[in-house]
Amino acid sequence: MSINKTLSFFCLAGYATESGKQEEKVRCTAEGWSPKPRCFKKCLKPVLRNGYVSDGKVLYKIQESMRYGCTSGYKTTGGKNEEVVQCLPEGWSSPPSCRKEQELMCSSLRLIENGYFHPVKQTYEEGDVVQFFCHENYYLSGSDLIQCYNFGWYPESPICEGRRNRCPPPPVPLHSKIQPHSTTYRHGERVRIECELNFVIQGSGELLCENGKWTEPPKCIEEKEKVACEQPPSIEHGAAQTHSEIYFSGDKVTYRCEGGYYLRGSSTITCSRGQWTLPPECVENNENCKPPPEIANGAVVDGLLASYTTGSSVEYRCNEYYLLRGSKTSRCEQGKWSSPPVCLEPCTIDVDHMNRNNIQMKWKYEGKVLHGDLIDFVCKQGYDLSPTTPLSEVSVQCNRGDVKYPVCVRRESKGRCASPPVIRNGDIVSSAASTYENGSSVEYRCSENHFLQGSREAYCVDGVWTTPPLCLEPCPLSFVEMDKNYLQLKWNFDNRPLILHGEYIEFMCKRDAYITETSISGSELRVQCDRGKLRYPKCTPR
Repeated sequence: MSINKTLSFFCLAGYATESGKQEEKVRCTAEGWSPKPRCFKKCLKPVLRNGYVSDGKVLYKIQESMRYGCTSGYKTTGGKNEEVVQCLPEGWSSPPSCRKEQELMCSSLRLIENGYFHPVKQTYEEGDVVQFFCHENYYLSGSDLIQCYNFGWYPESPICEGRRNRCPPPPVPLHSKIQPHSTTYRHGERVRIECELNFVIQGSGELLCENGKWTEPPKCIEEKEKVACEQPPSIEHGAAQTHSEIYFSGDKVTYRCEGGYYLRGSSTITCSRGQWTLPPECVENNENCKPPPEIANGAVVDGLLASYTTGSSVEYRCNEYYLLRGSKTSRCEQGKWSSPPVCLEPCTIDVDHMNRNNIQMKWKYEGKVLHGDLIDFVCKQGYDLSPTTPLSEVSVQCNRGDVKYPVCVRRESKGRCASPPVIRNGDIVSSAASTYENGSSVEYRCSENHFLQGSREAYCVDGVWTTPPLCLEPCPLSFVEMDKNYLQLKWNFDNRPLILHGEYIEFMCKRDAYITETSISGSELRVQCDRGKLRYPKCTPR
């Protein structure tokens, strides 16, 4: 569509726009549709034990509020007799529930964006522990385990943020080189791009690793015109070996020192864009160095010499997955080398050790884990952290090849559950067992064309199953009823045998018929399917 043109879009039954409407207009802009057309699932009326909802609605629009109250001896999530909650795109602002007054230790937990938690309960008691998980490509910011105390939840619920990945080797443009160079880079690390001689940089000379991707690299463009340099700088106790009346970009000059002195730095300087690179120094030669010291899990970049003059240096690098700590360069000064770097060992995860401790890795790691990186563990199904293990120790730092594995112990069973309850017009996804451990769950699904209302999962809590969902029937479309009420379909796409629960269907009066005077307006011709029942409007022939 053309720029500035508008388009209307409709949300299906059970969904609404972000402003809570069924219909919304969007405008075509140079950047795309504004706002982006999106439909959010409406909020269902909750099934309240020991409570009630003030109105008779079944579905609530986004931004719409609902007031609910609790019977005598019970309080809302916030500890009140009545409370107002709001329907948000991710669900109710606070899950409606009614609890006994003496049980109001901890409020029920809100859904977290890009993640979920377990177990999900309408009521939590002192000592209950809840574990949080993030969807793929997200990581937890904060502790993934929180516990209910007599003063409430501690620590605060975490959030799921975009997972920060390492970057591959950076993209190197033609006619360039990078400093420094490594096989992997962490989020936030930077590298500098330098162009070769007679090439100038176009764009930012620095690349940044952000969430596994590099920022846009620059280009190295060939210089079109030659820029002259002045005569090369003179140095004390030394002189240039080549002479010319004029120097252009790319021209080189070599220096040599007087007897008893040695060069510190590169012996050659280059004319680049009208400026000379830094000249060397001539330093008095007092004592040479033997070959530099060897380091574990690393080596000198270039080949070794039998002797090194004072002021010369060597560069070290570590083996793959080893992390270099300290300066990568060691310098010969008065016959002694400055301290070389240390290569810190990576960690290899021991599967046997994890099995003995009843834990598993929370994320999939490729290759080895570098020194200093955090490794996130979780307890296996049916196990909890040992009482002596702090919650903070489920995230362990790799320390020079050593991993301190947390320990999980078998969860104490507070009561098993019998077979889960059977629901009408639906069944359990997996085959049902005769008994279930405390804390386990089953997932329900509805028959074709039936609408699932409530939580898709039911949990075994202290020998009792939480409330299973309902499967609400669709409405059959009756042309007999339509003819009797002088109706016809307004839209061709509504000509289908079944209308799902919550969906709307629009009629119109047949020719030579009109809507009855008792009706308020034409909106009476738009009706909603409610649990298998469709209320047909009436038109009267002229």
